[in-house]
Amino acid sequence: MALRNLDEIPYLPLLSLYPAEMRALEELPGQTKDALLPIVHLRPWSSSHNLDRGLERLALAYGERPCVISLADPDSKDAVRPVHHQLNALRQPAEAYANWCAFIEVHPNFIPAVQLQHTAELPAQVQCLHKLGRGLFVIVPKLAFGALDLLAATIAANSDGGRDVIFVLDFGRASRDHLQAAAICVGYINSILSRAPAARVSISASSFPEGFKDLTEQAIYERLLFNEVRGQIGTRSLIYSDRGSVRAEKQLGGGGTPAPRIDYPLQDNWKFFRSDDFGFAAYQFQASALMRDTSCWDPTLRVWGTQMIERTAAGDMSAISNPNKATAARVNLHLQVQCFYGDPGAARDTEEDWDL
Repeated sequence: MALRNLDEIPYLPLLSLYPAEMRALEELPGQTKDALLPIVHLRPWSSSHNLDRGLERLALAYGERPCVISLADPDSKDAVRPVHHQLNALRQPAEAYANWCAFIEVHPNFIPAVQLQHTAELPAQVQCLHKLGRGLFVIVPKLAFGALDLLAATIAANSDGGRDVIFVLDFGRASRDHLQAAAICVGYINSILSRAPAARVSISASSFPEGFKDLTEQAIYERLLFNEVRGQIGTRSLIYSDRGSVRAEKQLGGGGTPAPRIDYPLQDNWKFFRSDDFGFAAYQFQASALMRDTSCWDPTLRVWGTQMIERTAAGDMSAISNPNKATAARVNLHLQVQCFYGDPGAARDTEEDWDL
């Protein structure tokens, strides 16, 4: 029996140990945290020296609820802090990823993700992690989709046909061609389920824009992709995933401070309110413009992200005053809306009661 009933999970956001994402998760209503199941990629927390600091931040954001734990890609080969050595130790494939299995085992609320880099160690690793009885995630990057048949067969052979296993098909960057991608995706899903009939499958991607010049809105193509696939195969064994309105690949530094922007997530698209000016006054102006836009603004969605926008419009300089806070507010709203996709009444039923 997995730590969560996999049939009841509506949403699997892929998050990382970044300040904006953890703050967004922390500020969700309790019932939203209970409903979704985050997949958290472990990485160094800010400038901390030890992995424990990141784990403490995750616990602050999400408590002792079950969550899926994976490893982010290494930052760089030049990283020398102790936390980088600790993470590299967890990546070692020796003895069927013994370090990784031991790390997961001592954290009773962690649902493990399989490491796929060394396939020779895969059967024993799957057996070790699956026998913990917490559930098992197989996050498959797009470059590995060609090996899905063999991968699914191997996983199934070592997990009772995929019992309590979720395959996450990580498309990375989603684009407008969701109809073409859906046709390919259906084939992958059918292939997985034919080899691991007890498993479930999730589709994940991000289409969050890289630039915003003259861009006022965009469809959430990962949601359109999921809806198209669901329409072809039904809801059987299929769970929605995305990156919480964060880009598939982090942008490297060097481009200067982004222009002030307030983003507003809806069910199927994002609205962008961007300024060519700088400073808090620009954030305040765009927050006010958003709140005047009755085609999208929903004051009855009483979550932290809504409050941050309201406070910014009212002139509270401790609200949204930089890109990191703007991202946290957007991610918080996006997680809330996508967790209750198709049921806006449930999204609004937060039991939160804030006043300015």
